[in-house]
Amino acid sequence: MKNRKENIKSKSRKILADNDIPATQPRLLFLEILLKNDGPLKIQEVIRLSKGKLAISSLYRIINNLKDINVINEFQTLENTKMIELVSPEGDHHHHIFCESCGAVYDINLNDKLENDLDSEIKSIEAKFDISISSHSLELLGLCNICSRDEKCKICKN
Repeated sequence: MKNRKENIKSKSRKILADNDIPATQPRLLFLEILLKNDGPLKIQEVIRLSKGKLAISSLYRIINNLKDINVINEFQTLENTKMIELVSPEGDHHHHIFCESCGAVYDINLNDKLENDLDSEIKSIEAKFDISISSHSLELLGLCNICSRDEKCKICKN
């Protein structure tokens, strides 16, 4: 457990150092929270997990700074809730599945053929509409297994 915690602290410092960003306590804490929680988090979850150590105003400044240099990605849920996730160091492109009942969000990777087909379709759309598309996302909607079994969800506690 201690090695994992030290590894997360080390990764947080490395992310900031690699991007020439001063390693302040709020930035380190924010990155540690994202690294500990595999997958996207809501702003409210980050605040809760910081246990009062991150002011919401600081959090939004940190998010904007890290988003500007592509360290984190930000997207909206179906309910227009802001979600934040670390950008993979390998630059892996992925998409999301949203549970329409509890709001859980899961990362998914498409197989290479489907991702290539999607890229080709985007190029056709760019040509047809004379527009340059900078990014894309694919969102799948459904019910997670817990919600579909009508059990108490561990994520939303409903």
